[in-house]
Amino acid sequence: MVDVSLEWARVSPGTVIVATKDRAFAHALVSGTGDPFAAPMEGPGSAATTRRLLDGAIGAAARAVLPAPEPPSPPPLTPERWAWRLSGYHCTTHPTPARMAEASRRFAAQGRAALAAWAATKAREETGHDLLALRDLEALGYAPSWVEAHVPPASRALVEYFAAVTHADDPIGCVGYSYALERLALGRDAGSVAAVQAVLPPGVDATRCLRVHSAVGSDAAHVEETVALVAGLGADERTQIAIACFETALRFHAPPAVAPPTDAELAAILSPHRLAPATPPP
Repeated sequence: MVDVSLEWARVSPGTVIVATKDRAFAHALVSGTGDPFAAPMEGPGSAATTRRLLDGAIGAAARAVLPAPEPPSPPPLTPERWAWRLSGYHCTTHPTPARMAEASRRFAAQGRAALAAWAATKAREETGHDLLALRDLEALGYAPSWVEAHVPPASRALVEYFAAVTHADDPIGCVGYSYALERLALGRDAGSVAAVQAVLPPGVDATRCLRVHSAVGSDAAHVEETVALVAGLGADERTQIAIACFETALRFHAPPAVAPPTDAELAAILSPHRLAPATPPP
């Protein structure tokens, strides 16, 4: 067995993520110094160093965004604002099965069997997750017909990037996109679910989609599976996946380009789609 002690990837013009078995750090390239990390990564990966590499890329993106002037605190969570967030969940989950199926076909045509199988599994496992968000909206008392026309900008930026990497000459970026979102989802734990449930009306279960895409759902296992896949790929593929992790996390953490809707704007969006109360049986 090869003992892999170091992996690295240039994720932006001046930044390289360097990963050991124990940690990852961002290395600033210095031109004209013979910097060893200026050369592309070579050699095999390992589960330990590959995990650090991908997580390091995600963390570097967060640090690249967060030092910017801090945006105003978001409005307090309400059932209406949770409905708005659910439209974002639907936006990011809806295209996944079709795009992963497309990526699987393209990987297979390129003779990349492991990647084709991984993407086919993703397409199958993610099927129906968009319906969880719609069921949550219905539980809140809203018909889901408005979500296509009212997509939160952050969610739109993510799915546009997903489309771009899936349709690229090499769709390998879809692996980094998927890993980054599932890894970031692990930051939502049982306490996060409880905090949402606490603002919902009594007896309303509108956290199905959140539970699935959190540390209490299936994403932890998915993260492990993707690390195992990526560790076995070539150095150039692992580099491209790390770059996609970085780019996805940049979009995830980016301050909102526009302010969230006001309470009045949310009411104007949601009110026409309020479901009539169920009529009790005679």
